[in-house]
Amino acid sequence: MTSEIQHYFTLFNDDFSYFETELHDWFLNPVVTPKTIRKIRDTYQLTKDVTTYNAVLDRVYKATLDFLTVSFAGRHTGRRFLLALQAEMVGKTPLDYNNQVLFKILHQIDFSISDFVKHFPYARASLVRNQRNFHSEKLSTLPTTFIYFKDDAIKIEKRPQSQIFDYLDQKAVEL
Repeated sequence: MTSEIQHYFTLFNDDFSYFETELHDWFLNPVVTPKTIRKIRDTYQLTKDVTTYNAVLDRVYKATLDFLTVSFAGRHTGRRFLLALQAEMVGKTPLDYNNQVLFKILHQIDFSISDFVKHFPYARASLVRNQRNFHSEKLSTLPTTFIYFKDDAIKIEKRPQSQIFDYLDQKAVEL
C-alpha cells in the first residue's frame, strides 16, 4: 500500500515525528490563518490583545517562511528543519522564535546561510500557493490531511500527525 499525503498545518500547532516510510509520501503544506494564530496564542496562554496577536502572527509567519525556504533544498531537509524547530521550541512560545533560533537550527541541519538567502525570495510565493490551495479546497480547519490511495481518498481534520500514522498503520493491517 502506497499513499500520497497532503498535510495542511501550522508550524506551532502540530507535533511531528519521523515522516519517511516506504509506504507513505508526505507533502507538507504550512498555512497561516487568523483562526490558528488565535488558537496558538490561546494554547500558549499569551495575552489576548491585538499587540500579542500581531506578534504571534509575525513569528509564525517568519518561521513558516523559514521552513519553506529550507524546503527548497528538498523535502528531507525541510523535514529536518521542522523536527529541529520543534525540539528547539520545547518550553518556549512562538514569540521566542527569532534569527538566533533560525541560525542555530540551520547550523544543526548543516544548511548554509548563503543557500538560505538564495532560496528565501521563493518562500513567500510558495506560502501564497499553499494558502490558495487550502482555501480553494474550502478548508477552514488545521491540521487537515488528504490521503490518496490507489483507488480511494480520505480527508481527515483536526488530527495530529501521530494519529494519522496510527490510522495508516491500521489501514495497512486491514489490507
